[in-house]
Amino acid sequence: MRSRWVVSVVSHGHGASVSRVLSDIHAQLAPAPHRLVLTLNHGGDERFLAVLPAGVREHLSVRRNPRPLGFGANHNAALRDAQADHVLVADPDLSLPMPVFGALETALAARDCGIVAPLARTPDGRAEDNARRLPSPGDVLTRQLRGRDRDRLDHVRGTHDVDWVAGLFMAMRADTFAALGGFDERYHLYCEDVDLCLRSWRAGLRVQLLADVSVTHPARRDTHRKPRHFSWHLRSLLRLWSSRVYREHRRIA
Repeated sequence: MRSRWVVSVVSHGHGASVSRVLSDIHAQLAPAPHRLVLTLNHGGDERFLAVLPAGVREHLSVRRNPRPLGFGANHNAALRDAQADHVLVADPDLSLPMPVFGALETALAARDCGIVAPLARTPDGRAEDNARRLPSPGDVLTRQLRGRDRDRLDHVRGTHDVDWVAGLFMAMRADTFAALGGFDERYHLYCEDVDLCLRSWRAGLRVQLLADVSVTHPARRDTHRKPRHFSWHLRSLLRLWSSRVYREHRRIA
């Protein structure tokens, strides 16, 4: 049976915290046909799988990696050849306090819409920056030296065209994901979402933030705390800035 949605969630040892996002998504999609794909990227305690709600287990496929893979590689493998109308990439530590899928489907019904995301909020209700302007080297330098976040957007209501939305929760039609070729796996952890959104714009498909609906996400900012993540982020930014799709988008913008 063809699914209305195929959802990809990747766990990096998150364990039982993954249960919340899987349960929230299933509760909003049932009884429509859907499939949940959980990738266990590097081991961890799997006992939480046995106590998932029966409805979640019925719709769940589990992938186990023999070695950790990058963000793009994991989601590409989960969503490749998805027999579905829509696909969704979601972080493992999210929660969905309000219905979002109706708004996502309405937006994606427009043929010139490629990628959509709800507004992400922190657990205490503050708006996160999961939709941004395209960062230039100068923007990043200014942010680091002066603390000025020039690529941040402050949309809290309505529907807005944006340069890119974060991969913590991004939805698209399955045929759009296939036509774009999925994520570029040369990016290991950062900027895969930026690159995919720029390729969507290049294909004539809008990227939109739906600020009237939201998901809850605890921002971790690992780049600021972990040298390894900072290195990955820097290498990804250098790859992005040297890419053709980045140069073309900057020129057009």
